[in-house]
Amino acid sequence: MKSLLIAAALTLWAGQAAAQACSEIRFDRGAVSGSVTGQVSDGAPLCFSFGSGNGQTARLQLSGSDNTCFTVGGIVDCQEDFSFRTRAQSYQVRVFQLFRRPGAETFRLTLTIR
Repeated sequence: MKSLLIAAALTLWAGQAAAQACSEIRFDRGAVSGSVTGQVSDGAPLCFSFGSGNGQTARLQLSGSDNTCFTVGGIVDCQEDFSFRTRAQSYQVRVFQLFRRPGAETFRLTLTIR
């Protein structure tokens, strides 16, 4: 019974996260990096997206709070700084509060693609 409740909760969270619109991380013309800022609270992750070419290196860095992390679907879970080789596709990055705390956590997410 307990495992069914956990599975149901995870399915509900995944459905809510999938339905959430993602803001695109944009770069200034000629730049190799871009940043977004925001605030997250428990149960309300923020979603960002970016596109890349095949064989590039993407680096995501999160700063501003010691209680936030990001997840890139199918790539990495709950990191503050992570690099990976990309494919020619779009990626979604979710930023969320690591531990439940009252109030919001302010963050800056920087994406560099080379």
